[in-house]
Parts: sequence; C-alpha cells; structure tokens
Amino acid sequence: MALYISILGALSAILVSFIGAWLSNRNNIVLQTRKLKEEHYISYIEALHNLGLDAANPELLRKYIFERDRLILIASEEVVRKMLLFEEKVMGKLNAQNAMYLTQLIKAIRSDLKLGNKNFPEIEFKK
Repeated sequence: MALYISILGALSAILVSFIGAWLSNRNNIVLQTRKLKEEHYISYIEALHNLGLDAANPELLRKYIFERDRLILIASEEVVRKMLLFEEKVMGKLNAQNAMYLTQLIKAIRSDLKLGNKNFPEIEFKK
C-alpha cells in the first residue's frame, strides 16, 4: 500500500511540475509578445509623428511605410483596420476629423496592449 502511495505522490509531483513549466512558458511568450508589440507601436507612432512634421520628406515617408509594414505583422486586426482607416481619411488631408481618426487608432493600440481607454481624451497632431 505504501508503494502505491509513493508512486501516486511521484506521479503527482511530475504532473504538477509539467503543468507549472507549461504555464510559465505560456506566460513568458505572452510577455515577450506584448513587449514586441510595445516596441513596434512606439516605432510606428514615432514614424507617424515625424511624417506629420514634414510630410514632403521622402526619407520620413519611407521610414513610416517600413514601420507600418512591420506593425501589420504583429498588430491586432482592430489596430490594422483603424490604421488603414486613418491613412485613408487623414493622410495628406487636413480636416476636422483628423483628431477623431487619430484617437480611434491610439485607442485601438491601447486596447491591444491591455491599457484602459475609459476616459481617454480626443487627441490631435501638434506641430
């Protein structure tokens, strides 16, 4: 009887260690993905900011397109949709709706990073 109890205890310990390792690995992957997303989002916002300052500069446009394409690989579907809508409605045009589309894009990014948007204000470009 003691032998069965010892075997069950050993199997339980092995099972618990496997489950712990699997959960730890999964959480590590989630954290690494979130960090990667943060880096890509920051690079994209930086390129967007620089392009907003000097839209006629071909080097800044090239940098924006590069960061945009990198972001498409890692961003959520909602962020990509908002980014494409922002480009369609805002890029190269100055109108009163710029702030709305920029705010929607930033809120989608914040949601993808699991940040709150409850009282997030409307934002706009500043030069």
